[in-house]
Amino acid sequence: MRQEEILREHGHRGVEAVRAIIAEECGVVHSPHAIEMHAHRIKASLRERKVCPECGAVGVPLNLRTGLCPKCTAFQHVEEQAILSEMLAAERMHACSGSDLEEAKKEYDALRQRNSRFRRKHGLKGRKGRTNGQGNAQGG
Repeated sequence: MRQEEILREHGHRGVEAVRAIIAEECGVVHSPHAIEMHAHRIKASLRERKVCPECGAVGVPLNLRTGLCPKCTAFQHVEEQAILSEMLAAERMHACSGSDLEEAKKEYDALRQRNSRFRRKHGLKGRKGRTNGQGNAQGG
């Protein structure tokens, strides 16, 4: 019987919701008490239970922040972390490449070469061989 199927399928929504579905699908209007009594006879529960809006799981605890069941919440966290990972990878790629990085490397190499030539020409020590005036080598 279709009304019993509706009771079993939609019982987690409560008496009033089942009453409205039966009226809509079967065209029969029952009192809430009649629906409760019939559900009791066929051992169908009319206790209202929470439903996950994402997967439709019935009777599971819902996360207060997301409003989803634990499984859907976990999948949402995985998706958020994947997006964050992609953003961080893009930032790393941007920081490790580009024309401004190449220009800085060229300028550094030119200055280092110029200093090296000057030291060799005048017989000066390099960075590691210099002292900071107190007898200690300047570390680097």
